Amino acid sequence: MRVGTPGFVAQRLTEAREARGLAQTALSELTGIKSQSISHYEQGRQSPSPEALILLCEKLDVPERYFLHPLPDHSMRGIFFRSLRPQTKAARIKAERRIGWIKEIVAYLRRHIELPDPAIPNHPVAATAHNSGAEIESIAEACREQFHLGYGPVAGMVVLAENLGCIVSRGSFDCDAESACSHWDSGGERVKDTPYMLLPVVGGVSQTRFDVAHELGHLVMHRGLEPENADPEKHKILEQQADRFARAFLLPARMFGREVWAPTVDALVSLRKQWNCPLSAMIARCGEIGVFSADQARRATANLARRGWKAGEPAEEPVPAETPQLLAGCIRLLIEGGVKDRHTLLTDLSLNPGDIEHLTGLPNHYLSESDRMRPASPRLRDTTV
Repeated sequence: MRVGTPGFVAQRLTEAREARGLAQTALSELTGIKSQSISHYEQGRQSPSPEALILLCEKLDVPERYFLHPLPDHSMRGIFFRSLRPQTKAARIKAERRIGWIKEIVAYLRRHIELPDPAIPNHPVAATAHNSGAEIESIAEACREQFHLGYGPVAGMVVLAENLGCIVSRGSFDCDAESACSHWDSGGERVKDTPYMLLPVVGGVSQTRFDVAHELGHLVMHRGLEPENADPEKHKILEQQADRFARAFLLPARMFGREVWAPTVDALVSLRKQWNCPLSAMIARCGEIGVFSADQARRATANLARRGWKAGEPAEEPVPAETPQLLAGCIRLLIEGGVKDRHTLLTDLSLNPGDIEHLTGLPNHYLSESDRMRPASPRLRDTTV
C-alpha cells in the first residue's frame, strides 16, 4: 500500500514551484520525481511519500510544514505590471506568488501589531490618452499638498509609501520588463483594503525612487482596475499615466523648472544629486513643462543615448539605498519585545527563513540565529563599607 503525506496541501506545491520560477518538468529534473507524479500532487490526486516530500522541500527550499499549512484565499487580481507580454508571464507569476507570501506575513503581523492605516487618496483617471496630462498634473500636486511635501525634492519615497500604509517589499524579478509592481488587496470585512508594492532588488537610488512614484501613481489613479484584462493599448496608456504622475510628483513644475539652468544633459546631471531622478525622466519632464522645446528634448535624449546612458545612467553619488523598514521593524518588535521567539515565529509562518528575511528587509540570518540566553553579569562587591 502506497504511503502518502496526510494533510498535504496540493496548492502549496504549485505555489512554491512557481515562486521559484520552475516548470513541472524542471522540478522533475531537479528531484528525480516523474513529471506525472508532480502533476498528480498539484492536482490533489495523490500526495507525495515522505521521501518524495523531503526531496521537494530540499529543491524548493521550504520547510516540511509549509506543505501542511493551509493556503489563504488571497486575490491576485488587479496587479499592475510594467509588461503583460507573453514572454514575461513566468516572471509575473513568480512575483504574484511572492506577493502571496508577503500577504501571509502581513496577516500574521496584524494579529499582534497595529499597522499604519492606508492613507493613499483615490483620484480615478480614465484609461484614455486624450487630455489626461493636465488632470494628472493636478492630481500629483494635490497629493504633494495632502502629504505636506512642499515643492522640493522628496526626502524618501520608500518611507513615504510606508507612512501612507503601503506594504513595500523587494523581490527577485527574472527580467527588467517587470521592474516593479503594485496591487490593492481587498482586506475583507475586518481589514481595510491594503496597498502593496514589490520593488526589484537591483537598481540605483534614482530609479528606485521613480519606481515607487510610478507605482504610487497606479495606486492613486487606477484603484479597482484590472490591468491583466486590458488590451495592450489600454495597458500602455495606464503605464504612461503612471509615468506622468511619477515625473509630476517627483519634479514639480513650479520648483524644478526654475532650477534647470540650461537645456542640456550636463545641466540635468548637475541637478540629479539634489532631485534624485533618472536623467531620462528629467528630460521628459523638461519637455512637459516647457523648459525644453520639443527639439531640445529630442537632442538631449539623443545625447543620453550617445553617451551610453540610456540603458544605464552614469554612476550616482554613494548615498544609502532606500530600503523598506516597516515589516522588518514589526518582526523585530515581536522578537526583541519578547512576544514571539524566532522558532515560534518560523513555525507559525511555515516559510523559509531566508524568504522571510528577503521579503521583509531583515538582515541575512536574523531568523536563523538561536535565541541565546544572556550570560550572567558578575559585579565586584563593594568593600568600601
